[in-house]
Amino acid sequence: MDFSGYIDKITYYTHILGRETNCIAGSVEGLSYKLYQSMEQVMGVVIAYHGGGVNSQAGYGIFAQKLSTMAPVAVCLVDIRGHGQSDGVRGTVDYPERIWRDVDIMLQEMKRLFPLARLYLFGHSSGAGMLLNYFTRHRPQHKVDGLFMLACELGPFANFKRQPDDAPPFAEISRWPFIVNTLSRGLFCGQTFAVKFRFSEEALASMDGFVERYSVNMANALTPRYPDKQLAALSLPSHFLIAEKDELFSPTAMKEFATRYGSSYLKVSVLPRCSHLDCIFAVAPYLCKNLTQDWSSLRETK
Repeated sequence: MDFSGYIDKITYYTHILGRETNCIAGSVEGLSYKLYQSMEQVMGVVIAYHGGGVNSQAGYGIFAQKLSTMAPVAVCLVDIRGHGQSDGVRGTVDYPERIWRDVDIMLQEMKRLFPLARLYLFGHSSGAGMLLNYFTRHRPQHKVDGLFMLACELGPFANFKRQPDDAPPFAEISRWPFIVNTLSRGLFCGQTFAVKFRFSEEALASMDGFVERYSVNMANALTPRYPDKQLAALSLPSHFLIAEKDELFSPTAMKEFATRYGSSYLKVSVLPRCSHLDCIFAVAPYLCKNLTQDWSSLRETK
């Protein structure tokens, strides 16, 4: 992946946007979050989850600043448990369901802060895979009005070509702990570190708090087990957003997969001229447009 270009763009946008003035930090039940709020009356809250091994401060603040100035929303950037400023041993969790229950906790917190606003979930890469698990392997405790999955990490169980044969994988996986964990129905090897990420030295030096290893439990929390059936099972308005120049997946194969298996609630779109990482800087206008359409249709039905 182009970590160098991503870091350059973070520097560029940070200079252009200037100092963050519309955000506050918070925490609830060990989960750290940063909340960016529009100057207008908030109509919707977007709770956003970062990709694998990183945290909410790895450029996601630029996305949050952009969206909160474009639309009357609050954007809540969450550090997944075991990442960033949230509690937990780095890269692991007691059991996968704990990560999905944490989404319920954040939804409850945003309902408390913005009781009249509509609620949306947004995930990038493994954060999107986690949200797909949340809706299809967990029973959500709160109503959610929409789901946005950006450059979604569908994992090894999605049967399509992921990347060029000569491209080095971003993650190295030791398979035997996953096999033992599956055969034991989760009793053994859950805390075994079995995934190692290949971050560049430049990325590790320029941004703090990256997690370089995942346990079996953390990987299972964030990785869809049956992505075809899970996409088919989505029962809320959902958006599957593909980066046109994604280095980790074949964008064409991703589009065909999501179109073939996605439920009638799933809209598949391609974001032009962006890669797996920098698509986070290009997605705010898409969300703004679709959130505005959602609010317009809601007013028409009243």
